[in-house]
Amino acid sequence: MLVPIDSIIAGAIDGASADLRKISLAIHDNPELSLEEENSCRVLVDYLESKGFKVERNIAGLQTAFISTYASPAGRHGLHVGFCSEYDALPGIGHGCGHNLIAISGVAMLLAVSQVMEKCRIPGTVRLFGTPAEEAFGGKITMYDKGAFDGTDLLLMLHPAPGYTGQWHSQCCLSMEVEYFGKSSHAAMAPWDGINAGTAANIALLTMGALREQLKPDWRSHGIITNGGQAVNIIPDYSQIKYTIRTSWTDELAVLRERTLRVFESAALATGCTHKVTEEFMYLDNLDNPVLGQLYEEIMESEYHRPPERGVGGSTDFGNLSHKFISLHGMYDLAGTRVPNHSAEFTSDARTEEAHTRTLFAAKTVARIAARCLVDGGFWEQVKRAHEERQHSSGKT
Repeated sequence: MLVPIDSIIAGAIDGASADLRKISLAIHDNPELSLEEENSCRVLVDYLESKGFKVERNIAGLQTAFISTYASPAGRHGLHVGFCSEYDALPGIGHGCGHNLIAISGVAMLLAVSQVMEKCRIPGTVRLFGTPAEEAFGGKITMYDKGAFDGTDLLLMLHPAPGYTGQWHSQCCLSMEVEYFGKSSHAAMAPWDGINAGTAANIALLTMGALREQLKPDWRSHGIITNGGQAVNIIPDYSQIKYTIRTSWTDELAVLRERTLRVFESAALATGCTHKVTEEFMYLDNLDNPVLGQLYEEIMESEYHRPPERGVGGSTDFGNLSHKFISLHGMYDLAGTRVPNHSAEFTSDARTEEAHTRTLFAAKTVARIAARCLVDGGFWEQVKRAHEERQHSSGKT
């Protein structure tokens, strides 16, 4: 008897639901910062190996990165499908971006599509990429640069949010470290002998605040002073700022970058300090494939009974991959509470049964889309044409 592909997918994911819930809670209740995700990585890898998947560790020099691979018994000459899991937490609030759920969604989709390949004798491979440090510097970028994603035809992942969309255009993001170097002196006995690096940092942030009046509505700039001095009675000879700027498009990011660098330089000139700017990482805007995105939204709307929300906000290292691969970064409603990511409320919601149920539904949706690419040649051609047209329109080849 023939079994519908949708039933294979639902059976694989529903059958693993209890295990996935345990993994999600183990990650959520033991939040680990970027590149420290040892327990999270171990929990995921142990489960995958227990299910018979081949797992490679320490990918691209990142100890908490891994790749789990399933090769179809029908051969490897078909499509090479990839899913991404994230599992790093945020400082102070833990899994306020729901990476515990992103982690299990990747596992769920790997389980489902590998079952489709096996039971339907569809050639190809499916891989799960364990990608650390999304919140810090972009583990996916490092993995891409080292060739971890080479040979992938289709790359997909999920992310919880206050709403859902399959066509999320994220913001470009440039993160910088700014250091000011001055001269220390006693703040009461001889302040005139000092050069105040802390004042330089304050001037920089105040000037960036004033600059916001001239920024476009969709541009963002935000930063903190991470080192402003060591004692109140010492003129600080060193200060450090962590700063991020965001725009909707790559060419606009270059414009805002130049204006920001001039501000940082002016703060040094005003105080007599020297300064150094280190550009730590840059995330590109996410470009979901419109054919995949539309199908995702159609399926999700049948569940949520409301239209998708395509607002701009936030950044992801998956955006860099979307400029290279046919991709989908599906956003789904975490728990219907409308609270924003990176908040304590989002952290709490990411632990609920409701969030777990919604995650698995979204995983089934993306697995269905991946399976259609595997079995429907006409649909896959539409997807490829849409990708080529988007690359051409953005000047990429």
